[in-house]
Amino acid sequence: MMKMMLCFSAVLWLLVAAAWGSPIGLLVHEEPCLAVRNSSLQLNQLARTAAREARNGSNNIDDFTSDLAWIETKDLCDPETLKHNPETCLEKLLHVSSSYRSAVKRVSEFEKCSKFASKLQPAMLKLQRDMRRCVGARARGGAHLPQQPSDWLEAVERWQEASLCRFTLDRLFSFSVLTARVFAVGDPSLHAAAAAHHGCM
Repeated sequence: MMKMMLCFSAVLWLLVAAAWGSPIGLLVHEEPCLAVRNSSLQLNQLARTAAREARNGSNNIDDFTSDLAWIETKDLCDPETLKHNPETCLEKLLHVSSSYRSAVKRVSEFEKCSKFASKLQPAMLKLQRDMRRCVGARARGGAHLPQQPSDWLEAVERWQEASLCRFTLDRLFSFSVLTARVFAVGDPSLHAAAAAHHGCM
């Protein structure tokens, strides 16, 4: 009897999935990637506020030689590539998020940056956790999850701390914009479908 009930439940689940028009494989990783959409938007809002507050009206362009990772064209984060092969971009985003997490942790220790940067750490941790689940779910356990990069240990004079704070938070905000765009539809492989849908509006 129990076996029949389990079989019935499985068949019912398949019928519901078919009625929704969603491939079974998509449902496996759709929810973890939707979580990244929410956490990336949250980080984007916090990063924008932190960068603006750290600048305090200043238009100075701060530049440092750093080990911060960044997204490049070769990382294939464009919508068309995301549709067919999102893993390369997602793994790089995960690596870059780890790099920024280390950098933000460091500038949070600066007296003039602590009140801005410290607010970002919980959101960055949540984004990284959600992103790891999304990458792992998409690859069905076979994803190459990058290791946490070593902390950014370049020596900084005390008088440079405010500039480094602004530099780090500005770059984090730019990264958060890209991340929010990649996960705007939840599963990045749905970008093309979303674009087609909006084109019919």
